[in-house]
Amino acid sequence: MLQLLSPDAARGPLVDLIASLEADGVISEDRDGIMFGCLVARAAGGQTCTVHAFSGALHGSYIHKGFVPPCFSAHEAEDIIGEYDSLIHCYSDRIERGEEGLEPMRSALSNECLARLRALYTFHTPIGTVKLDEMGLAGIPTGTGDCATIKLISYCFRRGWEPLSLCEIYYGHGSTRYSHMQMCTPCDEKCAPILPHILRIPMIYSDDEIIVVDKPEGMLSVPGRGEDKQDCATKRARDIFPSIPQNPSVHRLDMDTSGILVMAKTDDAKRGISRQFEQRTTKKTYIALVEGVVRQDEGTIDLPMRLDVEDRPRQIVDMQMGRKAVTRFQRIGVEIVDGRPVTRIRFIPHTGRTHQIRVHAAYGLGHPVVGDRLYGTRKPGQRLCLHAESLEFTHPGTGQKVSFSSPCPF
Repeated sequence: MLQLLSPDAARGPLVDLIASLEADGVISEDRDGIMFGCLVARAAGGQTCTVHAFSGALHGSYIHKGFVPPCFSAHEAEDIIGEYDSLIHCYSDRIERGEEGLEPMRSALSNECLARLRALYTFHTPIGTVKLDEMGLAGIPTGTGDCATIKLISYCFRRGWEPLSLCEIYYGHGSTRYSHMQMCTPCDEKCAPILPHILRIPMIYSDDEIIVVDKPEGMLSVPGRGEDKQDCATKRARDIFPSIPQNPSVHRLDMDTSGILVMAKTDDAKRGISRQFEQRTTKKTYIALVEGVVRQDEGTIDLPMRLDVEDRPRQIVDMQMGRKAVTRFQRIGVEIVDGRPVTRIRFIPHTGRTHQIRVHAAYGLGHPVVGDRLYGTRKPGQRLCLHAESLEFTHPGTGQKVSFSSPCPF
């Protein structure tokens, strides 16, 4: 489940709104259910703003006073629907009268109408806009882009605000998935596919203290040297949340490694989590594909490492001058990729040296990670098959253990 923002500040105003709508007779519990959302944000001048949205349409309309507008022009949508509606109904009437062979033509008209409607959807991001039909998504369900969360986040960025709190509540009894007045998180079906395009980074979790993202392969964790290396995970997080520390990073993943990356929203949170990494109280797991067949079921690699000063950024094993580096490994299984055997391994690092898993795979196991251009070989178009699967640490605000995970993409 996604939690983009803490719901605490937005919950009260949303409950009050629902009670007001109910008292005015706008909604009633016995009608079909609907999702309502509330976003609390900080404007450029520092004042707090609260806005509301509903998912889909309310009483057949996408526009209602007191709610943010949809992410498309309602007037243009009405024109497109009007253009196709009579034609589609005509085919439906003829099919009901028994005429054969008309279903493909009706289906083609419906798909054409839907494609034109989807082309209207425009979402605001922290740095501009993006259209639904530019996202390269296939098979997304009807109604994608109409959820309350999407409307609120897009509206927030359109106004140049910083999002602070987001809450969604389902009202009514029209769903087998949600119960009446249940507080919900953004849905996997319609929100999850497009949120990374709007936020510009796949965000898994955020509250008042931390941000957790699923960093894509090929993205820097922090800025590099040179203008062409300024785009990175921390910059994109700061585009969304300008008030967080200039450098919110508490740990890093290699550019070519994908997976769980945590950042801090406050200086206190940064100090608290950084201390856990330094004291090695965090728990991390990685999934990798390595070349060839690893025959050991499990084991420990204990090889000290240091920077190869003559060939940066390569790291080398150095038994005398290297820093201690320890990695546990568990064999998951042997697979065939592109006609050759590879082994899927779970790595559990006990230290956090640069390129530790890659070096230990290549020189400890004798099986480099697939696609490792530094310690193995990489074919054109091939990725480094290393993914940060999970991360567990103590939450700097609550003091409770928290764990985040990301499914392996290869």
